[in-house]
Amino acid sequence: MRNVAGQVSIVATGAPGHRRGLTASAVCSLTDEPPTLLVCINRNAAAHDLIIAHRAFSVNALAAGQEAIAHVFSGMAGITGEQRFATGTWSVGATGVPVLAAAVCQLECRLDDYKEASSHTVFFGHVVAGTASTEASALIYHRGSYIGLGEPCDENADVEPPRAASGTSGK
Repeated sequence: MRNVAGQVSIVATGAPGHRRGLTASAVCSLTDEPPTLLVCINRNAAAHDLIIAHRAFSVNALAAGQEAIAHVFSGMAGITGEQRFATGTWSVGATGVPVLAAAVCQLECRLDDYKEASSHTVFFGHVVAGTASTEASALIYHRGSYIGLGEPCDENADVEPPRAASGTSGK
């Protein structure tokens, strides 16, 4: 599974004083209409039960250079609970969940449903608020290391369609 690269995100929930968050790479867009994400979280994570109780969570996709935040929220720094939120600049989002200011994007979700799968729970969240940066590059986790992507793509760049290889008829 270490060969499956993934965007590094901080999933966070709870109200100030009772917040919990964790580093996650098992986050995925599910549908765009309505906008829905799925997030897979170990049932032993401190944020797990609080997501169910709070019925809302944020997904904060980290930018290249934010490895220190990922490290703290992964538990590798020995920091737990509310103390993790001393790393980075956090605010309270529209749903009352913590939102990381400098993330590539911040998505706030209302919990629609969840399903247990082995040691984890798959949470389905309806996106109700969010912002995104067009400048920041993503932080990726691959084979046990954090990797920052290069320059962001120009979404408006002209892209030429692929050409058929010479000697083929294209049929």
